[in-house]
Amino acid sequence: MAIAGLPAVATAASAHDQLVSADPVSGASVESLDEITLQFNNSPLGLEGSNLVRVVGPDGSYYETGCPALSGPTVSTPLALGPAGDYEVQWRVVSSDGHPIAENYTFTYAPGDDAEPGEGSAEPACGEAEQSASAGADEQADAAQPESREAETASPVNGLWLGVGVGGLAVVAVAVAVFVILRRPRPRE
Repeated sequence: MAIAGLPAVATAASAHDQLVSADPVSGASVESLDEITLQFNNSPLGLEGSNLVRVVGPDGSYYETGCPALSGPTVSTPLALGPAGDYEVQWRVVSSDGHPIAENYTFTYAPGDDAEPGEGSAEPACGEAEQSASAGADEQADAAQPESREAETASPVNGLWLGVGVGGLAVVAVAVAVFVILRRPRPRE
C-alpha cells in the first residue's frame, strides 16, 4: 500500500517552480523601465546570494543598480537602462523545492529623446563580484573558526536529499514489516 503512493510523491517532489510572468515580457519594446519584475508560481527560497537578476545592454554592460528583492513569489531588481537597443535579462532563483532554475530573455529599449541614459557597469551589481567582496569580510569575521560557514549552506539540496533518503528508508521498512507479517504462519484453531 505504501509503495503504491511513492510514484505520486516522487512526481510532486520533482516539479520545480516556474516563471509565471515577467515585466517586461520577452520580446517587448519599452520606452522607460526602472525595474525588472519576475513572478513565479511559488515563492523562491531567499537564501543569501541565491537569487540573481542581471540586465545586459547592447554594449555588454550591466544595467541593474541593486540586488534582487524577494517578496513572496515576486523577484524584482532596480535598473537604469543605458543606450537604446536589445537588453538581455539573465535570471536565476532557487526554487521552493531547493533546485536552482534559470532562464534568459530579451526585450528592446526604445527611449524617448528626453530620457537620461544610465551608465552601466562592467560587472554585475550582485553575484560573483559582490560575493567575493563579502567573502573577504566573512573570512575576517570567521578567522577564529576552523571551518567556514559557507560549507554548511553551500547547497540547500543536501537537506532535501536527506529528507528523501530518510523517507525512502521509512517506506522500505514499512514494506518489509508488512511482508514479514503477511508471511508469518497463522495459528490453526
